[in-house]
Amino acid sequence: MRKKDILGNFVKKPGVLYDYQIKQIDNNIHTALITFLPGTKVVNPLLDTAGCSQINYLPLDKPWSMVTFYKPDGEISGWYFDISLGNFIDADGMPCINDIFLDLLVLPDGQKITLDADELQEALDKNEITAEDFGHAYRIHDEIINSEWCDPAFLIELSKRLLLEYN
Repeated sequence: MRKKDILGNFVKKPGVLYDYQIKQIDNNIHTALITFLPGTKVVNPLLDTAGCSQINYLPLDKPWSMVTFYKPDGEISGWYFDISLGNFIDADGMPCINDIFLDLLVLPDGQKITLDADELQEALDKNEITAEDFGHAYRIHDEIINSEWCDPAFLIELSKRLLLEYN
């Protein structure tokens, strides 16, 4: 398990400044914290993320967070889910998750790609997580896959509404 902040950092990087604003939104789904990061330099080999902006979505009542990647023209590249043991606000006031290694990528065409299952297994083998944590990660993974959160139409509509929060 690793602490990961809403900006996607496992460890705070001294001297690195981010242009972001944390907002709380209350919608008909649940309450979540969101941040917008313009023009990220993060490159994901499974997505064309070069120059993409991103909105990080952290629901307060779910054990996962989601990043939506927006190309410079506004088109969505995909959605990246970090599965966690829960979300919290750290001592510095930064929204964070207890990342549990397993991730899920959803593409606009509906393709679903499970990521980092090897890291989850390795963490279990090294006793960094418990068997219960391991089972939890796959339960949450399956819940996401079998829910509206893997429906591109739902995700596109939500992502458009989230982007409007910053325009």
